[in-house]
Amino acid sequence: MTSRRHARCIGVMASVWLALASVTGAQAPDSPEVKAIVDLFAQYDRAFVAKDMEQLATFYHPDVTVYEGGGINPGWADYRDRHLGPELKAFNNLKFEHIKVVVRLIGADAAYVTAEYLLDATVDAKEVRSGGLATYVMIREDGRWIIRHSHTSSKRRAPA
Repeated sequence: MTSRRHARCIGVMASVWLALASVTGAQAPDSPEVKAIVDLFAQYDRAFVAKDMEQLATFYHPDVTVYEGGGINPGWADYRDRHLGPELKAFNNLKFEHIKVVVRLIGADAAYVTAEYLLDATVDAKEVRSGGLATYVMIREDGRWIIRHSHTSSKRRAPA
């Protein structure tokens, strides 16, 4: 690599690093935007446990992309019909919650959220104890925060 190309590459990497550094710090937990998003996930958890598909739909953009379980669901309808809906129907004695929710605002109408989640349920008389990591890209539309992209990874938790 020529020294000119090398210097250009370093310049680009420094610019990207500076841009990321400006948005990656978690905002004050008492800011109204951060509180609204944290509250949204508490509401989401309640709707998930209640298996309320109509309420869950309100948390997602219609064209959401969901990366989960090694697959991709393009859009809310696909996620609802081919993944989340059948999964929730199979769960009994469901417990679900997001923990360690961290919100990072990116301008006035975008944010990304990192969290851990815990899921306990019974499926066909078999106990399922799972948890994992989640990253959400949030956008604000019509004054309301919604999920535009979701990516989760899970692993089985040891029995209690």
